[in-house]
Amino acid sequence: MNGFRASRLPIYHGAVDWAQLHRDYPVPDVFAETVYKWPAGRVRELQNERFLRCVEHAWNNPFYRKRWRAAGLEPGDVASIDDSHKIPTYNSDDVKRDQLENPPFGEFHDVGPAERATAPLKMQTSGGTTGKPRVTLYRPQEWELNGLTAARTLYMQGARPGDVMQIPVTLALGNLGWCVYKAVHDYLGILPLTTGTGVVTPSRRQMEIAFDYGTNLWCSFPEYMLRLAQASRDELGRDFRELGTKSVLTFLGPDTKGALRAEMEDALGCDVYDNYGTNEMGGGAFECRHKNGLHFSEDCMYFEIVDTETGEPVPDGGSGNLVVTVFYRALPPIVRFNLRDLGRVIHTDTCDCGSNFRRMDHFLGRSDDMVKIRGVNLNPMACLSAVTSDERTTGEWVCIAETVENRGVRRDEMTVQIEVRSDAGAADGLRERMENVLKGDLGLGVTVELVAQGSLDEIANVGGREGKPKRLVDRRPGYTR
Repeated sequence: MNGFRASRLPIYHGAVDWAQLHRDYPVPDVFAETVYKWPAGRVRELQNERFLRCVEHAWNNPFYRKRWRAAGLEPGDVASIDDSHKIPTYNSDDVKRDQLENPPFGEFHDVGPAERATAPLKMQTSGGTTGKPRVTLYRPQEWELNGLTAARTLYMQGARPGDVMQIPVTLALGNLGWCVYKAVHDYLGILPLTTGTGVVTPSRRQMEIAFDYGTNLWCSFPEYMLRLAQASRDELGRDFRELGTKSVLTFLGPDTKGALRAEMEDALGCDVYDNYGTNEMGGGAFECRHKNGLHFSEDCMYFEIVDTETGEPVPDGGSGNLVVTVFYRALPPIVRFNLRDLGRVIHTDTCDCGSNFRRMDHFLGRSDDMVKIRGVNLNPMACLSAVTSDERTTGEWVCIAETVENRGVRRDEMTVQIEVRSDAGAADGLRERMENVLKGDLGLGVTVELVAQGSLDEIANVGGREGKPKRLVDRRPGYTR
């Protein structure tokens, strides 16, 4: 035996049945020609099988068992995916509460110190833009699917072996950087340049690296990609488009009129693809190269759209909260998680790419960011089209809700602070124009305050900072957003 002895350590690569994993969830090029192009009925059968398996597993989890029994649900009540509405949803507040009451990971994870010592685990958190970050643990299968869903996305958007991908997102407790790093390194044969955000690697240096090593793929948020284009021009004297970039994986938000995409594609000289995901699911939905809606990752998860008030199902074409069940997650199980992200299904027919996966519209904002001002519900993300419609702005804004007292009368008001480019020249008429456009888009008159470029970096979490931009600051008494 030459002194060989098997290790008793929890070795990562021994914890996964790789052949079975890739049979269940094919790698990108196999996926593109198999399950991605299955008939809708066959996809639904697969979803039904996997959904019922998730429900069965979740009954063994104390977080779900308590909630479901309190709602009057019993094992066996859910006989198919069509019964999903019988299962109560939960949201991030429920997870945070559980983790506060049962620290550090909550009953939601149902994993004790003994298991943590015998299983390779990874911990990630949400971005924390809507409060304290929530923790999510990953066993090897969950961690692999985190990268594999992103790899599929990139492959469908044209990424291929030999490409060079720059990732100006820090590999920290947030999930995005890790997700894309694993995708290109582990599954696509693409060289990852993990430069981190502009705080880690200044924008000028980001562009020097890109030109030196031939970056032709990027993953970052729109605001920072546009800042890189500006840094290339102003600090290096070079046009970003000289790179010959193939595509950018990004998150366009409610860019329903296409203004933000058009601005980015003009500045960067490449295709820009919209995507949707969270730290719990990895890549949840992605645009293919036809850019006609975001394909749900139908073999990996099941999405529903529910009314923001009643929780009842919303017909295709109607907007509501996205609710997800993630098929490949056992730690923790994810069954009918109300993401409180607004979305709508816009296509259920066959896409020009050949897929029958349902497609959703752009991410439309968060329902828990909706703010009521003088009886009118306002969505801060609805400001995007107006703000990006004028080239004098940087595309950055933040909505500030306050209670103002005038002659003894208290009244809620909203001010929208909009950044003006440092090289914009005269801003004559810009404030008035923005107020007029926003009144139509929001359904209520607001005050526009023009601020200098860079002024919103901290308050709106932009300018190369980690995580998603923050578009609402609620300073009214009793509010904490």
